[in-house]
Amino acid sequence: MKIFLGYASEHTETAREIHGFLKTINDDVWFDKESLVGGDDWDRERAAAQQSADFVIHLISSEVFARAGVVNREIKQTLKLVEDQPIGASYVVFMRLDDLRMPAELIRFQYIDHFNDAWRDQLAQAVAKRAAQLGGVVVKVGPETTTTVTETGQSQEGKKQLARVESAVTTEFYVVSSDHIQYPSDGIYWDFVNARLASEALGGFVGAIADFKRLDEDDKRRIKEYNVPHEWGFTMQEFFRRGDLLSVRSSIYWYGGGAHPNHGITTLNFLGPDYGLCTIKDLLGHDDDKAFRLVDYCKKVLLAMFDGEGLEDFITRTFEDRKYTWNLASQFNFDERGLTINFSPYDVLPYAFGSHEVFVPWRFVDAILDERFADLESKLNGSAAVVVGSK
Repeated sequence: MKIFLGYASEHTETAREIHGFLKTINDDVWFDKESLVGGDDWDRERAAAQQSADFVIHLISSEVFARAGVVNREIKQTLKLVEDQPIGASYVVFMRLDDLRMPAELIRFQYIDHFNDAWRDQLAQAVAKRAAQLGGVVVKVGPETTTTVTETGQSQEGKKQLARVESAVTTEFYVVSSDHIQYPSDGIYWDFVNARLASEALGGFVGAIADFKRLDEDDKRRIKEYNVPHEWGFTMQEFFRRGDLLSVRSSIYWYGGGAHPNHGITTLNFLGPDYGLCTIKDLLGHDDDKAFRLVDYCKKVLLAMFDGEGLEDFITRTFEDRKYTWNLASQFNFDERGLTINFSPYDVLPYAFGSHEVFVPWRFVDAILDERFADLESKLNGSAAVVVGSK
């Protein structure tokens, strides 16, 4: 099995460590410091190795996403290659080198934390799973249901310790999994938050199982023939938290036998006991013109982002048709810097372009906020933030 290891230059020593471990479990690992010889065209050899790889590992960090460069080009190329892989293929793993917030394009992929003592075991399991897929080995069906709760460390505020709830059902014909975050009970408001977070994850979880249980005999025959079970997966991450203000982003992945899997992004935003759960319509006072101003800002950013790729007409038509305005703006997150508007595949661009996000600073948002939220920015900037990028 050919493995490609991508990394940024400042993480060379970490890459050497991971490469050394990979070589103990797989002979063919492309690592530029070991795989290239004098006179090689580095960029051409790198691109060829990535294109021919059976399994790709990218080392990612806050520094990587803070600048343009070859590493980001490699990651974008991997996201395109993912779409050409067989349904259900475990083709790429992202390894976090710090506790960064995963970009929208990546949160649907399982990742491994290098700063977790168990990273070697987790990486070995990922490699073994991919090797089994390539060898046509049927992965052994696990227990019918499992649910675990794992605690994380305390937050920077020293309170409301975050917990993760993981649930899974694996059968011969379908795999359904979810993990969502929960907080210690701290009054009615946090009970409500926890209930809403659990409902977001487990509502889809139970619904997916119910749908998959209705598979007909033709579906089951195809699944057995191609060894590609139907799948639904849900992953939640804490986008931002300060006191009672909480913004959460989730990735949903599902495959039901079509030409390709689907994935999307959903968000939940809580503004404390005085406001509770808040939608974009709440923030903008249900004002259609304000919503259009917001999505028009996003349109300009996306046009710049995809400049030269021939998508100008597609993006423009989508964003200038007001029947789509509220839907385009609906999945948002907030932090002390502004709003992040999340776009799932098909919201803006064809499926192959994946998920995207547009950051909108408070200096623009303040002018269109409903007057009830005039003090929101000051609340967000009133004390030290808690930003967690856990999956």
